Amino acid sequence: MAENQSIDVRVYYQSLSKKDKGKFLRYLTQRYEYPTATMSGKLRENNVSELRRDELENITKTIETGVWRQ
Repeated sequence: MAENQSIDVRVYYQSLSKKDKGKFLRYLTQRYEYPTATMSGKLRENNVSELRRDELENITKTIETGVWRQ
């Protein structure tokens, strides 16, 4: 069964302001213990590596709930 990935997490991340990118990365670091530099590298336009499935699922959930903005 194919998952519905309606959100392109890279497009979302790139649309954020510099301040919001920092806040978003800090949330991912605190909540999931993802290294900030690694996530930044994976989410930027010319990404250095692909997101793992668990990372993609967690980031998508974070975006959908908007919890990182609180």
